[in-house]
Amino acid sequence: MLSDYEAVAKLLKNSGHAVVLTGAGISTESGIPDYRGPQGLWRKYDPIKYVSRSTFETDPKTFWEFNLPMWMQYKAAKPNKAHFLVAELERLGFIKAVITQNIDGLHKRAGSKNVYEVHGNLETVTCLRCHKEYPLEEAWKQFNDCNIPQCSCGGLLRPNVVLFEDPMPDTFFQAVREVESSDLMIVMGSSLEVYPVAQLPAMVSKLVVVNLLPTPYDDRADYVFHESTGEFSEKLASVLGIKLS
Repeated sequence: MLSDYEAVAKLLKNSGHAVVLTGAGISTESGIPDYRGPQGLWRKYDPIKYVSRSTFETDPKTFWEFNLPMWMQYKAAKPNKAHFLVAELERLGFIKAVITQNIDGLHKRAGSKNVYEVHGNLETVTCLRCHKEYPLEEAWKQFNDCNIPQCSCGGLLRPNVVLFEDPMPDTFFQAVREVESSDLMIVMGSSLEVYPVAQLPAMVSKLVVVNLLPTPYDDRADYVFHESTGEFSEKLASVLGIKLS
């Protein structure tokens, strides 16, 4: 009888178009806190107060004070074994793409190529007036000089991430089209509670869910693993004969 890990490996081998969907839980082993777990960030802080479009527009000082130190820690983080597994699955042809809710950039740093960052990323900030881009470090430098981050033209700099109250970017709709062509999705480290991303697993015929806590999709998934993404990655890699970095 096949173990569940062997069964998932078989699904991957037989799939014509598999994708991976990841959430904050895949990056916790890189030292980045999740948002909705027992110790999640949004259990301590109101995201509308600190990470919303309205706060950025009406109180940019509070917005940057809350987010910039945290985001700089994200940028200093390193990919973990789960990120490396996803990259290897793509390199070996088992999956076609990774769709991530995360803004930390760790999938690309682990070697993934076809990545849909549906909530944006922390690489750059953009001037709202002239649209010039700067690295996030420029905002950090100005913040440390006790200034609200601004462009040389005087316009405010805005992070290239999706804030609460923002519409979804084009990247999300590109990801939807990717999923429409898929027959298998492996969800890793997502509570599947945040819409519209949470609608994506309903679009595939085969579903695997890997998350420490139960999700709304557990009952309809083909296989469910209530464990860390790192533990799952080690076991699946072993079954597939993949050596993780």
